[in-house]
Amino acid sequence: MPRTGTKEIPLDQFFAPRRLTLARFSCSRIILPALGAAALLAAGCTTSGISLAPEDVEAPEAWVRGGDAGEVEAGWLASFSDPTLDALVAESMIGNRALKQDRLQLQIARQTAAVVRSARFTTFDLGLDGSRREFEDDTGDTISVDAYSGTVSGRFDVDLWGELSKAQQAAELSVAAQEARVQAAEYNVAGTTARQYFDVLEATQLMTLAESRLENTQASHDIVASGYRQGLNDALDLYLARTQVERERANLAQQQQSLREAMASLQLSLARSPHGEADFSGELPVLTDPVPTGLPSELLLRRPDIREAWLNLLAADADLAAAHKARFPQLSLTGSTGATSVRLSELLDGGFSSWSLAFGLTQPLFDAGRLAAFEEQALMRVRIAEEAWLGLVYDAFADVENAVSRRASLETRYEAFLEAQKNSRAALDLALDQYQRGLVTYTTVLESQRQAFDAEATVIQLRNQRLQNRLALYLALGGDFDGSQ
Repeated sequence: MPRTGTKEIPLDQFFAPRRLTLARFSCSRIILPALGAAALLAAGCTTSGISLAPEDVEAPEAWVRGGDAGEVEAGWLASFSDPTLDALVAESMIGNRALKQDRLQLQIARQTAAVVRSARFTTFDLGLDGSRREFEDDTGDTISVDAYSGTVSGRFDVDLWGELSKAQQAAELSVAAQEARVQAAEYNVAGTTARQYFDVLEATQLMTLAESRLENTQASHDIVASGYRQGLNDALDLYLARTQVERERANLAQQQQSLREAMASLQLSLARSPHGEADFSGELPVLTDPVPTGLPSELLLRRPDIREAWLNLLAADADLAAAHKARFPQLSLTGSTGATSVRLSELLDGGFSSWSLAFGLTQPLFDAGRLAAFEEQALMRVRIAEEAWLGLVYDAFADVENAVSRRASLETRYEAFLEAQKNSRAALDLALDQYQRGLVTYTTVLESQRQAFDAEATVIQLRNQRLQNRLALYLALGGDFDGSQ
């Protein structure tokens, strides 16, 4: 199955406190140029904008609402043992349009990092100029003079305070965050494809049930109509039977539309044309094995969306450091060498005839608060990223807790409706027999049919809900879908 390669973040790097330093140095140990000393001291030596680290999060020691002990299993897709589902997920990894966009954004992030990285290297430019001058001498003749010059110039920005290195760090962290985003998107697309596939199977089975309901009610109507013609049944029973047939006909039309819509949603996820037609005749799997939930603290590392949020926070912190250091003196070195000739073909024959070396030191003195505003903006972005990460962490805890709690409720309801389905079928058979013997009214038969059909439909719906809950738990735990990490 095609997967996008992602950069692994070492555990010690991910969990270690990340209070990145903006200007964490002793000012007394730095020999400052006279021009920039006052300005640097005025700017101050500040610390990181991050106020907490992953270890500061109050993760519960165990899941409050239960959960099965054991390590979270990788490769949850294999647990369904459905080759059709495997093929659909593989197709979604290739064709899903939203996933393609995330992967393209990753390429953009990598190229952006390359641009930022290039600022730390010397740049060279090649220049070529040519001119022609014409003038008249004392005799009135026109004289033409050609002149050609070629230069090679270079520039190097000295990273005195680490501004460029911090900008590079921010760009590389953004790449790592986008890689985590792609991985999270892959997980979500796999989960969405599985959910939509199970929705299609549910809609298919409900449509099959609706067809069976229509056939059964039509058969009951025929029995009532035959009895009415023989004078055994009254008109009320016949009207009730006709009404029920039309109700089931309407229900079948509704189920057919639900199937078309479910199929169209699945096809859109696969980047297919949403024509709403396909043939999936499989049964909804019934899985009873528990899902290990592991420890709450493990979510910080296992879920790619949380890793993405943390890396975005680190990138924002590095941007803050770069914005702070932009207020310090900036040193650049430039140099050039060149040659001139009256003929273009001889430009390089005579060697270089000129050269220059220069340095420039600049210190912002007055910018009407522009650089300070940039730094304050960067600090606010750190605060926003910090709150986003923290909110995501606690949302992740809630996702698992809710999925575990809902699973227990679904299991109880499923077992109850399995028993109700068995009993309602027996009641329907008895009601039909007693009606034919004149012991009960036809309304008893209709009520027995309704309960039997509804119980069977509910069992199908609960099977899907159990699967949807299982998928939600897999995704909430951050489990991979094909076993690769």
